[in-house]
Amino acid sequence: MVKTISLAPLDYGIIALFVAGILALGFSARIRESSVFQFIAAGRRLTLPVFVATLVSTWYGGILGISESVSYYGLGTWLLLGVPYYVFALLYAFFFARRVRGAEEISIPERLHARFGKAAGMLGAGLIFMLAVPAAHVLMLGILTRALTGWDWPISLGLGALVGCLFLYRGGLLADARVSMLAFVMMYVGFGAIVVYCLSTVPPAEVIAKAQPAQTTLTGGQGPLFILSFFLLGAWTLVDPGFHQRVASAESETASKKGVLISVVFWALFDILSITAAMYALHLLPPIGDNATSLDRLAIYPNFADQVLPAGLKAIFLCGIFGTVLSAMVGYTLVSGATFGRELVGRARTDLSESQMMGWCRVGLFVAAALAIVLAATMESVVALWYSWAGAVIGALLLPVCIAYGILRSKAAQSSIALSIAIAFAVTLSWMVYGVTSGNPYLEVTWLGEKFSLGTLIPGVVVSSLIIGAGGIMRRTR
Repeated sequence: MVKTISLAPLDYGIIALFVAGILALGFSARIRESSVFQFIAAGRRLTLPVFVATLVSTWYGGILGISESVSYYGLGTWLLLGVPYYVFALLYAFFFARRVRGAEEISIPERLHARFGKAAGMLGAGLIFMLAVPAAHVLMLGILTRALTGWDWPISLGLGALVGCLFLYRGGLLADARVSMLAFVMMYVGFGAIVVYCLSTVPPAEVIAKAQPAQTTLTGGQGPLFILSFFLLGAWTLVDPGFHQRVASAESETASKKGVLISVVFWALFDILSITAAMYALHLLPPIGDNATSLDRLAIYPNFADQVLPAGLKAIFLCGIFGTVLSAMVGYTLVSGATFGRELVGRARTDLSESQMMGWCRVGLFVAAALAIVLAATMESVVALWYSWAGAVIGALLLPVCIAYGILRSKAAQSSIALSIAIAFAVTLSWMVYGVTSGNPYLEVTWLGEKFSLGTLIPGVVVSSLIIGAGGIMRRTR
């Protein structure tokens, strides 16, 4: 259960300074030119330090989802939600980064349109908009806001989404990048301090000894098929619009590749800190029962700060969490807003002026925030949002995006690519709806005697590959 955190005067002072810094950085950002290019890509001038900071904090915005995952899988969280993303990020660095930064197009839908025509571009834009909608981040900000203020759940959900929209309304990606710099520093300071405090208070051996047996294994007690299904979700990296936008906005092709490689190191370090903190939280807090809700598990870090940490350190830890989530929420709201205005409305109405398109991008920010609130209130689980909703979009887009950037080759006609996107998403969305309505949100199935979560990504990729393959055969036959 999400409880209101009690704060000492020192905590209030630290949090006030942090919030003032966030607001000052966000609202003082002004783009050099009133253009869509400056608004969503900062003129492609992100220097290496800024690029790394915004990529690390944005891509690690699901921090409360880590504690939720540790409550299920313990140390296995590193293998399930850490290693896959290192692997796919490395693949991105070596095969995608230079191609993305060197391309004229600055978004995935724009690239799909250039390679496969308007239909593929519009379908891709619709899916990218839905993938970028920051539902998981709004959910986490709502939990943190409620823990700090005690406000009602709907108000707590809405507040964080509104703040993110106001940041971006003036400064676009530049505002997001400036906020990310402070968030980057605080996430490591906050979690580094808490891990040092925990290690000096309780020996690690005691935590391991009292944990559930499955939580102390590298696999989290899961079988190979379950691990493989989670590993494949790491392919999200290859089509993630926020990841793509930052790489496309780097100051050079060299900086884009080098920045992704450096970011992998920082992600690995933060995984160590966050998983260690969650393991200590589970050890020091009252046991979480089998009937605990997803919100109970998402509140592990805030409850840990409230019940265990001393004044001052409590505020530093909370600022580290809050900054990470806010940075990611702002980043994905920008992507979804820009996709709505530039790729959907802008391509449907080709007569729009630059200022009108900017206006529609800003409208898109609020549309994305509203949809995020609805999704967050409906699913109430970060892991479920990652695994089901995101998997449905990734499964439909993964192969077309790889083909669009020349990573894979296909002889399929443009119409086949567009058809694959539409049908793959329709199939996986139906599969996801079935799982939610039947009380099986993780889409668990039993195969070869092992029960595992099939998810939506694998079915989407299978359907997509069949349609693209058939399209290639038909074209060669003709």
